[in-house]
Amino acid sequence: MTHGKVLFDEGQVRYLNTLPAVRHATHNRITYEQEFKVECLRRDRVGESPTEMFKQAGLPPALVGSKRIERSFSRWRSDPNLNKIVDATVGEHRDFTPVAADADPRDALIREQALRIMNLEQELRRLRARSGLDAV
Repeated sequence: MTHGKVLFDEGQVRYLNTLPAVRHATHNRITYEQEFKVECLRRDRVGESPTEMFKQAGLPPALVGSKRIERSFSRWRSDPNLNKIVDATVGEHRDFTPVAADADPRDALIREQALRIMNLEQELRRLRARSGLDAV
């Protein structure tokens, strides 16, 4: 973490770049697809949870951070261009679930486990750095 920002390791950046909702991810920034932002705003207007939308898209708060989700929605809600698009696309819907509905459900489990392992490895590195132990 630098200046309060969540930094992503190589594995997390690779994972983020595989998601349909993500246009591009780096170690400190995620750029979302326009269609994802529009879909999130559309669903936000009917009361769906921003955190739940991000989770469904493979972007849980444990990975991206709750503040990043809050700030994204704040920016998107105040963007007049995005809101015009949302107004024009009422009734349309796009699914940003990272695993296709007809895919083997084991693939989703593997993806979730890989993400959990990445988070645990990052936590281990952070704890080792804090305690002064060298990484093995």
